[in-house]
Amino acid sequence: MVPLEVVMRDFAHIAGALSNERSIWRGMCGRSIDIDTKEKPFPCECGAAFGRRDLLTRHRRVNHHEDSNGALNATSTQPESAGALQSEPGDDVDSTDITAAEVNPDEGPWFEQQPQTNTSYHQPTIALNDGHHQGLLPTGQHDPVLLSPRMPDNGDLMQMGEGLPSLTPSGVDVDMHFRDFASFLDGVGLCVEWSPIFNNVERPEDFGNLGLTEGTDQPAPAEADVRARAGSPFSTWLPSAPTKDRNSSNVCDLANPRVADPEIRRFDVTEEQRVKLDQIMRSSSHILDPTFRLPSRHALTRYIKSFFGGFHLHMPFIHVPTWHLYDHPVEVIFGIAAIGAQYCFEKRAAEQLFFAGKAFVMDRLARPPETLASPSLLVMDSMTPAIDQHQTTTQNTEGESIETIRALLTLMGYATWDPQPSTVRQSFALQELLTQILRNEGLEDVKESLLPSELGQNSGHLLEQDWRSWVEKESTRRTKLVAFSFIHTHSIAYDVYPPLRSNEIGLRLPCSTLEWNAPNALSWHAARKATPKPQLFFKEALSFLLDHKHEPARLDPIPTPLGNYVLLHGLIQRIHIVRDLSLPIMSDMAALPPEEVEKLERGLRCWTSGWQQAPESSLDPNNENGPIPFTSSSLLALAYARIYLNLGPYRQLQTREPQRIARALTRCPEIERSEGVIAALLYATHMLGIPVKLGVDRVAKSQAFFWSVRHSLASLDCAILLSKWLTIVASTSATSPLTDSEERILYWVKCIVEEAYAVVDFDDTPAEDIDFQNSADLALAVLRIWAHFFKSNSQWPFINIIGHGLEAYRNTLVHAKV
Repeated sequence: MVPLEVVMRDFAHIAGALSNERSIWRGMCGRSIDIDTKEKPFPCECGAAFGRRDLLTRHRRVNHHEDSNGALNATSTQPESAGALQSEPGDDVDSTDITAAEVNPDEGPWFEQQPQTNTSYHQPTIALNDGHHQGLLPTGQHDPVLLSPRMPDNGDLMQMGEGLPSLTPSGVDVDMHFRDFASFLDGVGLCVEWSPIFNNVERPEDFGNLGLTEGTDQPAPAEADVRARAGSPFSTWLPSAPTKDRNSSNVCDLANPRVADPEIRRFDVTEEQRVKLDQIMRSSSHILDPTFRLPSRHALTRYIKSFFGGFHLHMPFIHVPTWHLYDHPVEVIFGIAAIGAQYCFEKRAAEQLFFAGKAFVMDRLARPPETLASPSLLVMDSMTPAIDQHQTTTQNTEGESIETIRALLTLMGYATWDPQPSTVRQSFALQELLTQILRNEGLEDVKESLLPSELGQNSGHLLEQDWRSWVEKESTRRTKLVAFSFIHTHSIAYDVYPPLRSNEIGLRLPCSTLEWNAPNALSWHAARKATPKPQLFFKEALSFLLDHKHEPARLDPIPTPLGNYVLLHGLIQRIHIVRDLSLPIMSDMAALPPEEVEKLERGLRCWTSGWQQAPESSLDPNNENGPIPFTSSSLLALAYARIYLNLGPYRQLQTREPQRIARALTRCPEIERSEGVIAALLYATHMLGIPVKLGVDRVAKSQAFFWSVRHSLASLDCAILLSKWLTIVASTSATSPLTDSEERILYWVKCIVEEAYAVVDFDDTPAEDIDFQNSADLALAVLRIWAHFFKSNSQWPFINIIGHGLEAYRNTLVHAKV
């Protein structure tokens, strides 16, 4: 087989000779080769007409498959924009009329319904659909190979063929040569983009020249699409197998008519963006691990999509409708990608991205304050669009601090649940930094003046400005509230005194889901008009829940799902703080004061009433409004369990050692049978019933969408509470008969355990060895179900560790019973 380099060299000679021949021919004629008379004397059977026979021949070859050559690429019929490359003055000699049907034969049926418009050869432009950025190239390049955005040096082969007519005076068909070359590459298993010659070509200096920015004054129409990386083996559209008489070059280069919608490709990382990230990494190589390699754009796209499809659904602090990669510094991107890689089960990539993001954020924080506003923010500013509607939020000091908070939040979100104790220790350091920066940034809402659109000045331009301004403020508020809630989740998991307390939070609760999810300014304006009043402030709402003595009572307006979630963290934090203040010295077993228990339970009932009345609330795991209401239900169970069982000091989850976790659980205090604990038992039973009803293994292995780590933390407390109560019932029921409420709960637990044992494949004792009428056996069965559930989790290894610890704790109880 002829080496690829020889083919490239010979092809360059051919193209050069053709270019010289063309110049000589132009000089001999002294005028344009074809004079546009608007006449089309060469008709086709399909109804299309052409001004030259060779155009008719090409049309038949491409549209009617009269030859083996591949189809032409789609082109835009829009006028030239400022970002488009202009043809050279002398290129007028090749001017001709090309109808839309000729330009885009792949879209033939669509174009047949449209009026044919005549456009000059040098006017149409080709839009490269690569993520959000669309580059414009001369339309002399109608061939699929010429459209490849991965040609050497922005297309050396493109430049050789630029402006050439399809058929030169010597009768050589240049298009055929380019197609044959693409066919050669495809024939050896390489698409044009993925050949060694064309790969890893960095062309950052060409990005601006090609207008690779979003939001140009004259965007390419959707029908111009628009190929998702021409020649890529990772096509987003189902390819068609070539027929026997057709060239195989277009198998790798197929248009997806549905990718024109920006919503579909919002999280896609383009090659240009990846090259920019790689440049940033190289310029900061002194702070990175030498072994770190930036993932491919496909991997980065996968990670970012997984972050927004998993982690972010539970804590929505980034405004998805206006999300753009270049709006955020690299440490935020790496933090997002680290969590996304974990959701993709790519542990090594997640760990590398975490340490890279941590290196960037630590380097930033180590700089003097006066340098933080410099380009060292590492924002991908060279790809920031120039128009007003896409201005980034990192232009001022406040925006820079918010981006630092987001970076620390995502990095802490990864480290907190990592299975390695060393990484968990880093989460504590990140928590301290995050708390300090939140306090420095401020946790108070400034009084907001009415927006122009709310004063009646709702013109399109003002409305867009209002929306962008509101998005920035609401995103900032949500980032701070989510950071507060996650810091407290960290406190719950590792029994750390809350470093950021509720009385410090002077922020308003998050806006409604409709406002937040509005895809554009008009939808947002309509949702905002439908909102009767703004949300309460966090402290105001929390005080109402705790101080209101008349039941039932609800907040007005009803908090949104995220607002309810944050309020519940405030109630759980109060349980922790009051218990710490109420405990006698050297004891972890003292109960909460009765008056405080009454106040907390009243607050939880008020919260539950508000949750039930919120229109977005549902226990359906597939709730279209997201999983936050479902997550909040688990935290409600945790709150009731914490009132009656202080499990925090007896878990030792930060050790990541199952045996130590088991030994700590055996020292956990017992609970007493009382009417007060019934509510906690009710929610603990409900928590057990959810995975059994949905399928224990199904939820554990495939339902990361709605089952978060917070569910597992709450489930651990509920499992211990319920098993201890069942054990107490076994030893005291003979002397102290069960109440109606206790009998009902015992019956529900029996039904749930029987259902689980009927379908779950346990590793040891078969179902027939369990006496479902014996509450002591039910206690061990509850622990076995939860341990099996935790061990089967495939998302976070940390949950597997909880499962192994719970299993070891159960084995200890079995041996003690024997």
